[in-house]
Amino acid sequence: MPDRAFALRAGRHLGPTVVAAVILLGYAFTNPGTTDLALGVNIGVAAIAAVGLTLTIGGAGQLALGQAGFMAIGAYGTSYLMLDREMAFLPALFLGVVLALVVGVLVGYIALRLHGHYLAMATLAVGTGIHAFLMLPGPLGGANGYAPIPFPEIFGYKLLDPRDQYLLVAVTLVLVLLGSRWLLAARMGRELAALRDDEVAARAVGVNITARKVQIFAISAAIGALAGGVNAPLQTAIDPSLFSTAISIQLFVMVILGGLGNIYGAVFGAALVTWLIAEVPGSGSWALTVLGVVVVVFMAVLPDGLSGVARIGRALLARVARRGPGSGATITEVSK
Repeated sequence: MPDRAFALRAGRHLGPTVVAAVILLGYAFTNPGTTDLALGVNIGVAAIAAVGLTLTIGGAGQLALGQAGFMAIGAYGTSYLMLDREMAFLPALFLGVVLALVVGVLVGYIALRLHGHYLAMATLAVGTGIHAFLMLPGPLGGANGYAPIPFPEIFGYKLLDPRDQYLLVAVTLVLVLLGSRWLLAARMGRELAALRDDEVAARAVGVNITARKVQIFAISAAIGALAGGVNAPLQTAIDPSLFSTAISIQLFVMVILGGLGNIYGAVFGAALVTWLIAEVPGSGSWALTVLGVVVVVFMAVLPDGLSGVARIGRALLARVARRGPGSGATITEVSK
C-alpha cells in the first residue's frame, strides 16, 4: 500500500523545487548572451550529476567517488547510439541511462561489504577503470575523443539555438530535483536516512539494507548518466578527459560545499565550483588552488555547506523573535 503521508511530505518540500524551476527556466528569457548560456549549461549538467551523488553520500551515507564514470557511460552510450546506430536522441539517452543503471547495480553489490574509505576507494577505482577503458583505441575514439555527435532532436525539432540547449538542461535538472525530492520524502528516503545514521539500528527495525544500497547506487548512477547523456550531443564532441578522476573529485566537492543530504545545496555547490573554474584566470591549476582555499574556508565557517546558511538564518530570526518587545531591560519612572 502507498504511504498515506507521502503526498503531504513531498508537497511540503515542493516549494523550493517550484522556485528553482522559475529561476532556472526564467533565466533563459532574460536575454543572456551565448557565453552565459554555455556557462548555464555547464552548471546545469554538473548540478544534475551532483544531485545524484548527493542521494548516495548525503541521503544514504555511502561515500562514493566514481560519479564521473557513470557520466561517461551515459555520454558515450548516447553518442554511440546516435552517431553509429543513427538512433534518435531520446531513445539513445534512455538506453545510455539504463546501461549506467545496470553498472550501478553491480557497484551497489560491491558496496554491501565495504564501508567508509574502503567504499570510497572502490567506487573511485570503478570510475578510474571506466576512464582507462575509454582511453583504449577502438570504436569510441580512445584518447582522441568521439565526434561529430549530432545535435539532439526532440519530436522533429533540432536544438541548435543556445537558449534551447540551455532549456533542455534546465528542464532535466528540474525533473531530477522533483524526482529526488519525492524519493527522499517517501518511505525509501526515511529508510535511507536510517541507513545513513546507523546501519545496525536500521537493520534491527526491518530496513532491507541490501536492497536500499543497491537501489540508491543504481539511481545515482542513472542520474549521473542522464547528465552525461544530455550534455554530450550539446558539445558535439567528447573525450575521456571530461570524465577523469578529477571530475569525480570536483563533483564530490560540489556536494560538500552544498551541504550533505541537501539536493538544492548541491545545485548551489555545482554553480559555485563551475563558475570558479570558468572565471579564475590562468591555467586550470589556479582554479583548483582557489577552489581548495574555498573548501577550507567553508569547512571553517560553514561546516554544513551552503545549506547551513538557511539554518543559521532561521536561528537568528528565532533569537530576534525571543527578544521581542518587553524582553529587554526597561526603565520605570519612580514617582516622587
